[in-house]
Amino acid sequence: MSKIQLYLKEEIQNLFNLVSYKNTFVKRGKLKIGTLIFFLLFIFYQKQLFPDTSTNRLQTIKNNINWEKTYIGEKNEKDIIWEKIKNNQDIKIKNKETTINKYFSKNNIQGISSFNRSIVFNDLIVGPDISWFVPPGLKWNKMYKFDSSVMGHSGRFEKGRKGKSFWGWNNGDAVGIIHYQFLNNKKSSFGLNYGIRSVYSGSSPGGTTSVGEGQSLGFRIDRKLSPTEGFSFGAEQLLHFDGLTDSGRNIYLTLSKALWSNNKSGEFPLDIYTFGVATGRMAEGNIKFLCSDLLGGSGTEINNQRSLCWSPVFSISRVFNKKFSTFFEYNSKWFILGSSIIPFNEIPLRGTFAVQLSDHIDNYKLNNFDEIKWVFRLSLGF
Repeated sequence: MSKIQLYLKEEIQNLFNLVSYKNTFVKRGKLKIGTLIFFLLFIFYQKQLFPDTSTNRLQTIKNNINWEKTYIGEKNEKDIIWEKIKNNQDIKIKNKETTINKYFSKNNIQGISSFNRSIVFNDLIVGPDISWFVPPGLKWNKMYKFDSSVMGHSGRFEKGRKGKSFWGWNNGDAVGIIHYQFLNNKKSSFGLNYGIRSVYSGSSPGGTTSVGEGQSLGFRIDRKLSPTEGFSFGAEQLLHFDGLTDSGRNIYLTLSKALWSNNKSGEFPLDIYTFGVATGRMAEGNIKFLCSDLLGGSGTEINNQRSLCWSPVFSISRVFNKKFSTFFEYNSKWFILGSSIIPFNEIPLRGTFAVQLSDHIDNYKLNNFDEIKWVFRLSLGF
């Protein structure tokens, strides 16, 4: 009996285990079917979910667009304005006006150079003179090769005008010189100059000599040390051709340094300091050294030969803008105070006027008003 009961008990237990297994199988099947149904629904509805999202996003962007009313033909400040320029037959030809306007910005000055006694910005824009007689040490500019100038002073009197007008010519004197700086590269330049002692002939005072009398030849070589400094070595009226030149063998060696306001390039005023040594008419003062008869003497007199001596010279200039400057100069013979102006930077015509404060006769004692002379220089480049 017990065996029968044990057998029945085992069969009932196996039956319940089978039912449990089937329930588990059914549950797993339902889970798989449910997962499959959810996946199919997701695929079916995603075409509706994403377009709604995109539509909402576009709608948001559309609502944030700020529309402005514009008019055809109205110019915007940022619009590019095209202008027809001249000299377009050859792309190598530079339009000076266009180039100057490009670099005429106040804070766009990258370097300075020289043009005879004048300053030049960016090798393009000619400014005023920074001295009357003492040549600057800055390198010659690349824009202009030729420059012509007439310089002179009033009065051939030693002390006092004796009632004569300050503005009168008073038998003054003037000379002319033409510079041709034909070799020019990035760092240095070289050129020649041709001088004449007489620039006027006539019945008026100072016109007793023929025009072109007293011809001479000189040279200039300079080198750029930095965008604001350089040195030059040269001579004006070095070789005398006709023996009628008394304007001096003016050999010079000068060094110039420029300093911008607050050390910011292009911020005026600009101070320029030039120091050096020179001979001839720039060595007639009381301070002299290394005197000799080299090259036939100083060339300051026609009938007498004086020794060729060296003297210190300097000029201190303040350039207030691209058109106006003042300067203080010592050229061995005189201390002078002057100013210079260029009316149009596009036209290299410069004018300089200065007064003589003292001279070597009274050991550079300050002159009174009756003893003051005036000097001038007119220059035109091309």
